[in-house]
Amino acid sequence: MLSKSFLATATGLLSLTGSASATFSKSTRTGRSAPLLKRQYYPADAEGVKTLTSPTNVTIRYKEPGKEGVCETTPGVNSYSGYIDLAPNVHAFFWFFESRRDPKNDPITLWLNGGPGSDSLIGLFEELGPCAISENLTTYLNEYSWSEVSNMLFLSQPVGVGFSYQEEAIGSLGYTGGFLNETEAPPTGRYPILDPVNRGEIDTTDLAAIAAWEILQGFLGALPQLDPEVGIGADCKEKEFNLATESYGGVGTSST
Repeated sequence: MLSKSFLATATGLLSLTGSASATFSKSTRTGRSAPLLKRQYYPADAEGVKTLTSPTNVTIRYKEPGKEGVCETTPGVNSYSGYIDLAPNVHAFFWFFESRRDPKNDPITLWLNGGPGSDSLIGLFEELGPCAISENLTTYLNEYSWSEVSNMLFLSQPVGVGFSYQEEAIGSLGYTGGFLNETEAPPTGRYPILDPVNRGEIDTTDLAAIAAWEILQGFLGALPQLDPEVGIGADCKEKEFNLATESYGGVGTSST
């Protein structure tokens, strides 16, 4: 399920004691054996999510995973993870890390993996990000991270990749991976769906490039102190912006 609760999942903060729905037979309630026992649990919405809204009505929902001991735990270095909501059916997952050196003055680097459609979290956890994942599924600091000298923004893009999603619905997945609603099969959880149904794909290089540009504008519009064009003031100088990618990512970025 790629819904609001995945903000918590992605940062390792999902509560395991959230709301659940369960259907029990009469024999279960009376304590007798219940061969037809049916239990359904759906992840709870994330708690403690903060929001801010840009002048163009772009909403950013975020948490600060570093303060919970996830990924970037360097003292004094902040990180933010969540969703950039460009529209009711456009929810792009991001993870932003301050520079370890001088976040107010260091450049901003947007990292995009290749693919097409490779999640930038691959680069975050396996290549150049501030942390990596150990064999016991905990994170540890990467001393060679690009965030040593630059603020870093990682995106799951385009929408439909990684934790980014359009809409969500309770249902299940068929044998081919397609979504089945509650009338087609017993529901097993919340899943992402296309909106409008079967016509919401971002399935060309040009569309992916445009989507990434819109997501970036929404992010910088909500955080003008990071925008290279307006980030000038007592606390920061004009910032350099870097676009970095690998493999097929160079094809999409050439279209922007």
